[in-house]
Amino acid sequence: MLPRALKEDFAAAIHRMLRTVVRHLIGQGITYPALTQMVKEIYLDVAEAEFALPFKRQTDSRLALVTGLNRKEISRLRRLRKTPRASVALEENLVTHVIGRWMAGPPYAAADGTPRRLTYDSDRRNVASFARLVRELSVDIPVRSVLDELLRVGVVALLPDGTVELRREAHIPSADVAAKLTLLGTDPAEVFGTIMHNVEHPDAPRLQRKVVYDNIGADALAEIRAAALRTGERFIRNANALLAAHDRDRNARAAGGRRTRVVLGTYYFEEEAAPTAPPPPERRADTAPPGRIRRSR
Repeated sequence: MLPRALKEDFAAAIHRMLRTVVRHLIGQGITYPALTQMVKEIYLDVAEAEFALPFKRQTDSRLALVTGLNRKEISRLRRLRKTPRASVALEENLVTHVIGRWMAGPPYAAADGTPRRLTYDSDRRNVASFARLVRELSVDIPVRSVLDELLRVGVVALLPDGTVELRREAHIPSADVAAKLTLLGTDPAEVFGTIMHNVEHPDAPRLQRKVVYDNIGADALAEIRAAALRTGERFIRNANALLAAHDRDRNARAAGGRRTRVVLGTYYFEEEAAPTAPPPPERRADTAPPGRIRRSR
């Protein structure tokens, strides 16, 4: 827990962050009462799951103490609790697994994660084929059906010579808004978690870096976006190769220990910068200073 002197700074940081959140909530028609109900439910869920005392039952009184909600409200929320609806498993779908394995390095990609064109299938066991890649994922779906789905969503292309080429190195369904919103529930939370880890554990910081410039001409944005996309894709290739080499689902010789989820990501953001205040006019040397001049007697 932060020392008392830093709690106001923490609250101020949350206030700044929530301004952006609230702006989009209002834009999407989510009102303050709806948000309040949501926050109450989250407070209750988190308190029950993560702030329980060992060997003690979570009573309404204990939850009221931790959350600041009164016991009557705690009881009401517990009675009305519903089973949360299943989220869209964007990160766990087959298409994402195929892309990840393809870019994980040899034999399906170069050492830097650049994907290679693959023959569809081969009788030779040492040939890196598309069919071999799919079978390595241990999915109970025919290879041709997997290829058809990848072709349908535009992730791969079947070339005239019979090879399969990876055309997109990430898969976010363009028509599935719910799948995109799943990222809204995971990615900001991961960044927030990393920043809080670095605040609370300064002796063991995690990677958290960004570059900011606030006087970029709008005419350069198209070029910057394209270059940033290329830079980000190279980073993701390298990150994918790094993590895949240590993933126990893909590498039987990977290190042991408790199961851990690791995320390496990148993002691009832009907004119109607030205009800077003009500098104060320079005072000429022969100009009298403002104010009333008092003469001594």
